[in-house]
Amino acid sequence: MKVIQLALLGLLTCAATVLAQETIYVDDGKIKTASGEILVMRGFNEMFVWSTDPTGERLIPEIAQSGANTLRLVWSYKNANTDDLESLVNRTVEHKMVPVVECHDATGKWGEELQKCVDFWKDPVVFETIESQKRWAILNIANEAGAHDINDQEFVKTYKKAISELRQRGYTVPIMVDAAVWGQDISQLIRTAPQLIEHDPLHNIIFSAHSYWPQEQALENYRLAAASASQHSIALIIGEGPSVTRVGQCENPKPLPYLEGMEILQNADIGWLNWSWGGMKNGDCDQYLYFDISEQGRFGRWTHEPGAQIVAMSPNSVMQTSKRPASFYPDGKVDVSGVYLHLENATVEVGETARYTALIAPVNAHNKNYSVVWSGDEETLLINSRDGTVTGKRPGQGELILTSEMGNLSWSVPVTVIKSQH
Repeated sequence: MKVIQLALLGLLTCAATVLAQETIYVDDGKIKTASGEILVMRGFNEMFVWSTDPTGERLIPEIAQSGANTLRLVWSYKNANTDDLESLVNRTVEHKMVPVVECHDATGKWGEELQKCVDFWKDPVVFETIESQKRWAILNIANEAGAHDINDQEFVKTYKKAISELRQRGYTVPIMVDAAVWGQDISQLIRTAPQLIEHDPLHNIIFSAHSYWPQEQALENYRLAAASASQHSIALIIGEGPSVTRVGQCENPKPLPYLEGMEILQNADIGWLNWSWGGMKNGDCDQYLYFDISEQGRFGRWTHEPGAQIVAMSPNSVMQTSKRPASFYPDGKVDVSGVYLHLENATVEVGETARYTALIAPVNAHNKNYSVVWSGDEETLLINSRDGTVTGKRPGQGELILTSEMGNLSWSVPVTVIKSQH
């Protein structure tokens, strides 16, 4: 009886600890919400701070249609308009995405620039902005700080100091630490992570590697990320990626193994945030636009095939894997945030059959029912909803329309049926 009572006491103590959480937290390498739900990050980066939409008024509703559960907000300490940052963070939460707020100025740098990012977080308005959303916010100290010359000792020493300063300032939210070598040194990150976790009085550190790895190293590094929680009890995400290309490889149209990376991470329940949504155009790789997922930040207007795969079409895409925490919603029911319809051929011959894909996001929405109907010339297209196909019946034009059961979200695809060419 005493053994049972002690076991019950232990369970109650554990439950009380979970209930007492007020922030996202790390538990044995897993990222969890304040309500104890596992959070596998799926989402994007966006360079709001340099865009024409610094508060996300236009872009965040577009991103939210993907069902993403996390959004990394690119910011700069050089931007004095902290009111814009406050609006940006709040709007991200309003659209049921976790805001990862980052300071971009230390990219590839160390020392003074990294410290300026730390000092930026101490600003009273910035502190209040993040801590007022402490249930959901994550503080990413500095983007990709450190080039090739940062050894383990220097990495640990510098980030211990930064963590101490932020906790002493009063931050209770999770702190995210990027790898050195422009975010790419995942091996160093895994080696040094235990020391930084132990140093943090809240033991609430998330680590982030950026996947701009050469072709021959990429898959090995994705596997390292996949093993970080199970083998090392480290909460590690791919904070930028899986990457389609990298600086120095912009003229090569062959993508890096991003699809394989997505599969490895999905199978291991490891989070990733792709770079970048596209509302603010990237200055790198203009020829193939691989760093820009969407045209001017518009959902469904993909700049290239990898963009379509990352957001929607791959079975490991954001739309097909992202789960939003039920605790985001007052009634505990996850709402549908976006729908998308893809038809393999926009032009169909009479007698020809084409397959369509209907997506409802996020994947754990409580009501994923939908309808697909034809609107256009009569008797032009026959829809078979059981196997997801359409067949041309007679020449004509119109639209194939996907509508969520609630009727508030829809997506249409123009279709032309032509005479048989055979």
